[in-house]
Amino acid sequence: MLSGSGDRRAKIKWAAWLSPLLALGIYLAIPPSLGDRPTSTVLNDRNGHLLSASIAADGQWRFPLCDSVPVKLERSILLFEDEYFYYHPGVNPLSVLRAIRQNIQQQRIVSGASTLTMQLARMLQNEKRTFFQKLREVGIALRMELWYSKEDLLRHYASLAPFGGNVVGIDAASWRYYGRPAHLLSWSESATLAVLPNQPGAIYPGTSMEALRYKRDFLLKKLYLSADIDSLTYALSLEEPLPDKPFDIPQRAPHLLTTLRENAEGRTQTTTLHPFWQQKTTEVAERKHRWLKSSGIDNLAVMVVDLRNGQVLSYVGNTTDPTADGYQVDVIQKPRSSGSILKPLLYARSLEKGIMLPKTLLPDVPSFFGGYTPKNFNLGYAGMVKANEALSMSLNIPFTHLLQEYTYEVFHQDLQKFGITTLTQPPGHYGLSIILGGAEVKLWDLAQAYFGLYRKLANEDNLSISYLPDSRKIPDVELSEINVWHTFQAMTELTRPGADHSWQNFSSSQLIAWKTGTSFGFRDAWAIGLNGNILVGVWVGNADGEGRAGLSGASSAGPILTELIRLGEYDSQWLEKLRPFSFPHQTCTASGMLAGPACEHTETMELGPQAEQSGLCTYHQRLWMDESNTYIVNHSCYDMHKASLRSVFVLPPKQGYYYQKNHSDYSGRPPIYPGCEQQVENLLAINYPSANAKIFIPKELQGQSSEVILEGSHQNPNAELFWHLNDRYIGSTHGEHKQSLLLPRGAYMITILDEQGNSASRSFEVVSDPSS
Repeated sequence: MLSGSGDRRAKIKWAAWLSPLLALGIYLAIPPSLGDRPTSTVLNDRNGHLLSASIAADGQWRFPLCDSVPVKLERSILLFEDEYFYYHPGVNPLSVLRAIRQNIQQQRIVSGASTLTMQLARMLQNEKRTFFQKLREVGIALRMELWYSKEDLLRHYASLAPFGGNVVGIDAASWRYYGRPAHLLSWSESATLAVLPNQPGAIYPGTSMEALRYKRDFLLKKLYLSADIDSLTYALSLEEPLPDKPFDIPQRAPHLLTTLRENAEGRTQTTTLHPFWQQKTTEVAERKHRWLKSSGIDNLAVMVVDLRNGQVLSYVGNTTDPTADGYQVDVIQKPRSSGSILKPLLYARSLEKGIMLPKTLLPDVPSFFGGYTPKNFNLGYAGMVKANEALSMSLNIPFTHLLQEYTYEVFHQDLQKFGITTLTQPPGHYGLSIILGGAEVKLWDLAQAYFGLYRKLANEDNLSISYLPDSRKIPDVELSEINVWHTFQAMTELTRPGADHSWQNFSSSQLIAWKTGTSFGFRDAWAIGLNGNILVGVWVGNADGEGRAGLSGASSAGPILTELIRLGEYDSQWLEKLRPFSFPHQTCTASGMLAGPACEHTETMELGPQAEQSGLCTYHQRLWMDESNTYIVNHSCYDMHKASLRSVFVLPPKQGYYYQKNHSDYSGRPPIYPGCEQQVENLLAINYPSANAKIFIPKELQGQSSEVILEGSHQNPNAELFWHLNDRYIGSTHGEHKQSLLLPRGAYMITILDEQGNSASRSFEVVSDPSS
C-alpha cells in the first residue's frame, strides 16, 4: 500500500513539473499572427514607382508590408532601437538587467528593455502598458522569434511602426515627410524616421522640432561612432533641414486606383503604366480639360496601349479638377453612347462577308427605315458614295444601308466577339441605330476591339489589353488580314482636326489609322487611333450625360489623340509593311465593284477570297446609241447599221438625282430616240415619302402648320414630271422635282409621270391634322 501511494505521489510530482512545460511547449508551437490591420491600396508603375495610394479603412496611411528595409533605415532603426537585434532570441537579458538597474536608481520606470521584437508584439496587441502586458509581449516575442526570420520581423516592424499623426510604416512615412520612396532617403532623413516610433504621439515633423532634432543628431553621432558614416557625411547630415508640413501622397492615376480597389483593396499593385506616358497623357488631358471646361464640358478620359503586347501605357480615367462635376468617375470603364465609332468594325465585317468591296458605291440619299430616319452630320446627300470615303467622312446614311443588308442581328453578335461587353439587350432593342450610337460602349472595350484588329493584321496572337502584367490570349478577330488592311487604309484618310488638317502635305507626318464619333445630342465625343506602335483612345463629354453644342469627336477628342500619338515612335511605312499577300482583282473604277464586261475603266485591287461574292458591276450597261452618241435606239426606229454599242454608267433615279449634283460629269441614262418604242424600264422614282410612311406634321414656332414636301427624281435631268395626288393633277416640275403641300389627316396616293408615260406611285398617310 505504501509503495503504491509513493508511486502515485511521484507521478503527481512529475505531472506538476511537466504540465507547465507541456503548456509552454504548446504555447510556443502555435505560430503567432503578425497582424491583419487594414492597409492602403497602393498603385505602382511598371518600374515600381508610386503612382497613387488610398488611405486605409481605419483612416491611417498604412502601406502594405514592405518587401525589404533599405540599408540606411535598417542601420538607423537597429542602432537606435535594438543594436543586438540579430543576436538575441526576442528578449535581450543584458538590456533587462540594465533596465532593472536604471529603474531602481531612478526609482521610476525609465527603461522598458524592449527589444524590437517586443515592440512589434506591443504594436500587434495594442493594449495598455502594464506589467502583465509586458510579460505577454515577452512570450509573444519568443514565439515570433521561433517562427519567423529576423528579416520578416524587421519588415513587419518597419511596416507597422507609428510615425506620428495617422502615418504608419516607413513607406507611408517616407512619402508623407519627404515626398519620395524610402530607398532614396539620405542618412539624415533615415535617422529622422528611425527615431519617430520612440515617441510618435509627442515628437514628429511639425511638432517639437527641437526635440526631434536632438534625437536625430544623437542617432547620427552613433552612426558616425559605429563607422556607418564618415565624418563628411556626418557633418553634412547635421546641416540637413528637418521635414515640416507633410506632403500629399502622389495621385498620378487616381481613377485606375479606384477601379482596382474593387478587387485589390489593401494590396500593392504593380501596373504596366509607363511613367513617361502617364505623365504626358495627364499633362495633355489636364490642359485640354481647362480649354473644354470653358464650353461647359467637364470630363474626359484617355488611355494609351502598347500594340506589341497589349499593355496599357497610360490610364487617365477623368480629370482631377475637383470643381468639375463627376470628376471622380472612371469614365474609361463606364458605358457611353457610341456615336459612329463602330463604323470601321461594320466596314471590316462587310468586306469579310462579301457584301461589298472597299470602294463599292453605297446609297447616300434621304432614307427612311420604318420610324428610323438617319441624317448625315453635314445634313447633305451625295447620292452614291464609295464605301471607303463613307468611312473616312463618317457618313451615317450609307452605313445604315450597309447595316440593313448586313443585318443588325449578325452585327450585334460580331460586336460581342470583338470584345464589346455592354450589349446587354437583344439585337431588336438596338435595331439599325446600333451603328449610329444606339448602343453604349466603354472606352476600354473599344481599345480592345481595335487592338484586336491590329493584332490580326500583324499576324500575332490576340491578347487582352491589361494594366496589370498578365495579358492573356483571347480568340482571334474573325477577319482576313487583307480586309483589316483595307479598313485601316480607309481610316488613314480621315481628315485631322485643327492644325493637323493639312497633315498630308508633310512627308514626316505620322500615318494614323483613326476614327472619331459623336453621339446624338452632342453628349459623347470619341476618338480612337493607332500608328503601328501605340493605340490611343479618347472620350470627351459630361459624366452626367448632359450634351453641349459644339462637342464632336473631330473637334474635341481628335486633337487629344493626335497630340499624344505624335509623342510615340512611328514608321510612316508601317501599314504598307503589314500589307498581306492577296490575289489581284479587276474592279470598276466608277462603281468599285468587280469589273463586268461593260466596265471600260478598271483598276487592280488586292482583295480577299470573299470578294467574289460581291458580284459584278451592275451600274454599267451596254446600250445601242445613235451616230451622235446622244440617244438610245433600237431596230423599231433606227438604222442599226449606224448605231454603236456604248458603255453607260447609270444609277437608280433617286441616287442619280443627288449624285449628279456632286458630279457634273454624270449625265445619267441617255434619252430615247424620238419615235422609238419605250423600253420597259422605270426611269423615275419617288424619293419621299417612303412606301406606306406615316407622316407626323408638327406645328411651326408661330403656330402655323408645316407643309409636306414630296420629292421625286428622273434619270433624265431635263425631264418634266407631272404630279397627281389621289388621281387629282396638282402640277408639274422641271429640274428639282419637289411639291410642297398642306395636307390634313388621311391616306394618300402620290403618282408622278414623265413625258413618255413612265410612272411611279406610292401610298402614305398623314397622322396629324394641321387644323387640330
